[in-house]
Amino acid sequence: MRNLRRASIQRQILILATLLVVLVSVVATISEPFTYGRHDRGFENGLFAGRAGIILDQFKRAGTEQQEAAVLKSAADLGLSVAKLPQDQVRANVEAPISSHELVARVKVLLGDSVFTSFQRALLGQSRGDALIVKVDAERGLVFQMPVFPAYLWLAPAVASGILKIVIPLILLAYFSSWLITEPLRRFAATARRASAESSVEEPFDFDGAMEIRSLAQSLNVMRDRIQSMVQDRTRMLSAVGHDLRTPLTRLRMRAERSGEPELRRLMLADIATLSFMIDECLAYFKDPSTSEIDRKVEISSLLQTIATDFSDTGVAATFNGPRRLTYVCKPQSLTRAITNLVDNASRYATQVEIGLEDRDDGGITIRVSDNGPGLTDELKAKVMQPFYKADQSRQIGAQGGSGLGLGLPIAKGIVTKGHNGQLTLLDRDPTGLVVLIDLPPPQAESAAIRPFGAATDVASAG
Repeated sequence: MRNLRRASIQRQILILATLLVVLVSVVATISEPFTYGRHDRGFENGLFAGRAGIILDQFKRAGTEQQEAAVLKSAADLGLSVAKLPQDQVRANVEAPISSHELVARVKVLLGDSVFTSFQRALLGQSRGDALIVKVDAERGLVFQMPVFPAYLWLAPAVASGILKIVIPLILLAYFSSWLITEPLRRFAATARRASAESSVEEPFDFDGAMEIRSLAQSLNVMRDRIQSMVQDRTRMLSAVGHDLRTPLTRLRMRAERSGEPELRRLMLADIATLSFMIDECLAYFKDPSTSEIDRKVEISSLLQTIATDFSDTGVAATFNGPRRLTYVCKPQSLTRAITNLVDNASRYATQVEIGLEDRDDGGITIRVSDNGPGLTDELKAKVMQPFYKADQSRQIGAQGGSGLGLGLPIAKGIVTKGHNGQLTLLDRDPTGLVVLIDLPPPQAESAAIRPFGAATDVASAG
């Protein structure tokens, strides 16, 4: 079985097709005697023709009317409908008397209906068959009423044979073959989705299944290692550049503060602050803390309430709406950073921001960050998820500070989707505004042993 699973798809199809032929042959050999036994149409026709021949011979030997009546009675006992032909019709019949062998042949011809004739009789409701007039001698004759066999005697053997020999083997083999070939593909697709969400998984694609799938898995693992190496090199390079830029920026700040012209000093310090902010934002985007942070059990209600309180202390009308106590296993520092980015982004374009929390029945949670700003069009909702895209021109009402680099939403989305396997969706708020909906799945089973999260220290350090 293992060798068949690891064979090439071409060889698997060839083996399964051969197995189908063998299976059909075995089933046909076993079921043939049971299918074409007592319900065989030809057997029934031959039996009737033989009995008719016997009755004809007995009637020929009958010398009296009592003997003829006895022969007709025995025919009725055998299930044959036979009547004596009147003498005037016998004299009018120009045919010569026939023997029993000729009668048997004629009966078989009359009973040898095709399946279409059987259908026609069934549709027309013909319960009586054709009549066969036989001349016994110059003065006597018989009328044989041909039977009409039930349609099931004609159709049931063929249907049963088709089901046993073709339909059932095909269904069983089709199910087995589809499972054999597609099951590795389904596992492969699930692994691909998991690998895209969990960048820390090493060698995610198992070398299992058909030869083509194993080759594809090996190639994808090599490609994934190269991509991860490129991303890590890029991150290290940007971190080094950002670190090296801080030194000349610090010298510029010190020289600008010693400037004797107040207006020039103010403008230079503002530009230096902007450069420092851009460097910090870019490094924060390329360095995802959720990849290194471990899951912890946290009082999610207190965490979100702390975020709302911190923004309220800075003059932002931020409120929290949710249960007083709710624990959840997550990466608290990363989640704090994501919610902070969303609230900070909303506070630039709205006068009121609300953080909502909902506990779902499946064990997951739903977080909503709503604002009363001008909202976004459907086209902009897709664009603002792209790094470095800013939609300031469409959301200028109530701006409370300078615009960012367009990294707040992408960073939050990365933390939610990659770090927590959740979903982040942008929705419209009634009557106006934007709602950022975060759906986080139930914690994994192994998260029960994770140590609790100290909200007071870790949240503070996250900010």
